[in-house]
Amino acid sequence: MAGRGVFQLRFTVVAASTAVLLIFIFSSDVVDASRVRNMCSHTAYPSLCRPLVKRITNPRRATHRTIQALEAKTKLALAEVARFKNGNQAITTCYATLSDAVYNLANARKSIRKRDVMAMNTFLTAAVSDYGVCVEGFIDANQVNTVQNVAVDLRKISSNCLTLSTLI
Repeated sequence: MAGRGVFQLRFTVVAASTAVLLIFIFSSDVVDASRVRNMCSHTAYPSLCRPLVKRITNPRRATHRTIQALEAKTKLALAEVARFKNGNQAITTCYATLSDAVYNLANARKSIRKRDVMAMNTFLTAAVSDYGVCVEGFIDANQVNTVQNVAVDLRKISSNCLTLSTLI
């Protein structure tokens, strides 16, 4: 009889431990999700922030990931803009500023690895400015096209990136 009681006691302890462990695991996922939401809630465009930093709760890593994504999207946009730059001054200006943005983002990425927050913020600010110049060129020329739409999205993401960098 005593053997059966010990078995039941062990089974109860294991079941209770498993339940506590499962609660801890699921609650940590909720905490991580809320940290990402809270981090992105500081940005001007949270809906653009969340997909880029999902499952990241460290502001430094979130900023680094956003810089990487922004750099990749800018390179794609640069290739697209290169096809249309002949004969359109706004697109030519945008091509030049997107090239500058790629340079600034690469330096921001290097700065974040070196933990040089001041330099990183300087390069990110320059990138935000580059995207703004591109968008303004289209507004001044009264043009609306896909290049402008892409530049607007890149400017929004760069603004988010700069905001995330202030959380470091």
